[in-house]
Amino acid sequence: MKVKRTPQEFQVEEVVEISPGQKGEYALYRLSKWGANTLDVLRDVARRMGVPFSSIGYGGLKDRHALSHQYITVLRGRTQDLRGKNYRLHYLGPSEVPMGREKVLGNRFSILVRDLDLGPEEVQQEVELVRLYGLPNYFDEQRFGSARHGQGFVAKELILGHYERALRLLLAVPSRWDEAAVKRFRRCVAESWGDWAKGIDLAPTPWERRLLEFLRGKRPSKGTLKKAFSLLDREQMALLLMAYQSFLWNETVKGILKRFGVETFAVPHLVGEHLFWRRLEEGALRELEGLEVPLPSPRLRGQGLWREVLEEVLEREGIGTLANFRTKVKGGVFKAHRRRVLLRPEGLQVQVASDELHPGRQKVFLRFFLPPGSYATLLIKRLFGAGRRRGDE
Repeated sequence: MKVKRTPQEFQVEEVVEISPGQKGEYALYRLSKWGANTLDVLRDVARRMGVPFSSIGYGGLKDRHALSHQYITVLRGRTQDLRGKNYRLHYLGPSEVPMGREKVLGNRFSILVRDLDLGPEEVQQEVELVRLYGLPNYFDEQRFGSARHGQGFVAKELILGHYERALRLLLAVPSRWDEAAVKRFRRCVAESWGDWAKGIDLAPTPWERRLLEFLRGKRPSKGTLKKAFSLLDREQMALLLMAYQSFLWNETVKGILKRFGVETFAVPHLVGEHLFWRRLEEGALRELEGLEVPLPSPRLRGQGLWREVLEEVLEREGIGTLANFRTKVKGGVFKAHRRRVLLRPEGLQVQVASDELHPGRQKVFLRFFLPPGSYATLLIKRLFGAGRRRGDE
């Protein structure tokens, strides 16, 4: 199976509840990007417009390997188009309100999946099963970019008070997906750990440079290292915290499926594996259909199966109870919101044809709509995952 061969083969269009008006202090734009992540593009926009990053409003973070179209606002931004290396910014008009996550209604996807060994009948069967039973609404690999080195989660180490370990994961451990300049920076920091000045000129982002400049000339004491994390950008800290919350949410849902006795197949991903069902018994479907599980936070209240399973996961992680799920770092606050367990793609359309790039194999063109925060890659894994035939009748 091959996905994202080119950005044009994986397209996403943000559907929003905002439109240009006759007046307003915000400038509304349509942002099209490819080969770059959303935050890097927005930082470049802020730099080129000469405005602070905080003046930019946006909804979701889009896959860097996709051709994505989304909407942003800039407080007192310019009223003309802007072109960057990996993006185009098209001015739509003024707006009286800023763009934000609450304005996103969902995302519309157009995806081409290549190099498949499934025939049209098999594809249609799997599509029908998804229409009937949905799929688990896991967080997928895009959420775990800060852990893609495979060495663990920065946020977990912050909870445990292992600040030096957390800082090493953040600054000194490269992944095979990093660009060459980022790998060079991480190797330099790792090799000269404690001699912070050596990595400053190689720092790929302003916040990494800021951390090293703060640490320069200081002994790496626990208090100093903890204070260094308070210098992270708000967005970067949020990504670190949400990555670990998302992992724990996934593990909790997997535990709930086991409690319900749901028959599943496993598909590996960046930080573990997803468990998918093909069919659900009527009782399990009824339970999962309306079930919402909150992301872990020490402020959570209430009881139920989700809490029982979540605390089992936290115990396994060495954290213990939800009361311990907190950091002592300024800005390191875990926010909670509830997320539906069962996902149903809307308007799912499928076309199957011979793959001209892989003779004897098939390609499948998918169109569908997902609510905010759900991942198109999950549907692809569910439909075409290696274990999809387990439990066939």
